[in-house]
Amino acid sequence: MPGRLVGGLVTLLVLAAVAVAVAVAVVPAVTGSRALTVLSGSMVPTLPVGSLVVSRPVDPGSVVVGDVASFVDRDPASGETRTVTHRVVEVAPGPVFTTRGDANAAPDPHPVTAENLLGRLWYHLPWVGGAAGFLRTGPGLVVGGGAVLLLIGLVLLVPKRGGRPGGGTGGARG
Repeated sequence: MPGRLVGGLVTLLVLAAVAVAVAVAVVPAVTGSRALTVLSGSMVPTLPVGSLVVSRPVDPGSVVVGDVASFVDRDPASGETRTVTHRVVEVAPGPVFTTRGDANAAPDPHPVTAENLLGRLWYHLPWVGGAAGFLRTGPGLVVGGGAVLLLIGLVLLVPKRGGRPGGGTGGARG
């Protein structure tokens, strides 16, 4: 019985890891979407810090007030850019968007033009962005690779359902 419990748990962990990997890497790559990590608390509680957000490209004319959008914010004075995911609070002709983080009292200082729009929030995975970012580093690759090898080892070591430890068939002894 403990073997079945461990086997079921390992299977569940493997399936969860595959599902997260698909959501983090495969879906964005196949759909042309962008996977981004939430770095600040400006969208709390909607998007906790460390969440992975996936924003899908959309026609700028389809973005409406209330949508959560990802965009490139360009500081006109310094020319520096950063990627931001905030809620659209106003749409002007052009279209030009005024955005604001859900936790922020004031709108963002720079309007977002259609050319700076990266996409509309498609889905997010709370706290997965931090892990995904870590897995892109050297130590993260080692830890991630080790975890995959550990799961494979567990799958190979856990007895199959219906089988008996030691490879016996359950036949009569003679």
